[in-house]
Amino acid sequence: MNIYAIQLELLLKEAVFGLLVMSAVAVFNIYSFVWISEAYRLSLERSATRGQHYEMLRFVAYTMLLVVAMLVSLWIWVLALTGFGFVSDWLMALLFVAGFFTTVGYSGLDLPPGWRLIPSIIAFTGLFSFAWATAFSLSMANNLSSHLDKRKKS
Repeated sequence: MNIYAIQLELLLKEAVFGLLVMSAVAVFNIYSFVWISEAYRLSLERSATRGQHYEMLRFVAYTMLLVVAMLVSLWIWVLALTGFGFVSDWLMALLFVAGFFTTVGYSGLDLPPGWRLIPSIIAFTGLFSFAWATAFSLSMANNLSSHLDKRKKS
C-alpha cells in the first residue's frame, strides 16, 4: 500500500468514528432539549403565576437543565474517546473535549497520526449544541414572556 492509501484509510476511519459520536450527541441534544423545553412550557401552563421573581427562578432552573444536558454531551465525547483508546486518561479527555467543544481550540494533548480531524468534528458538534441550546432557551423565554403577559391581563 502506498502512503496515500494508508492516509485515506485513516481519514475514513476517523471520519466514521467522529460522525457516529457526533450523531449520538445530536440525538441526545435534540431529545433532551425538546423534553426540557416541553416540560417548562407545561409547567407554565399548569400553574398560576406566582409572581415575576418566582417565574424568573423557574426559568433559570430549566435553563440550567439545558446546561446539564450540554455537560452530558461533553461526557458522551469523553466516554467515546476513552472507550476506544484514543485517550487513556478521562480527565485529559474531558479537558480536550471541553477545549474544542467550546471552540477555544487549545489542548495540551498531542494527537496521534490519523486522528487530526477529531478536534474539528468536536468543535462542529459544540457549535450545533450551543445553537440548539440557544434556540430552546429563547423559546422558553418567549413562553415565560407570554405567561407573564397573561398575568398582567388578568
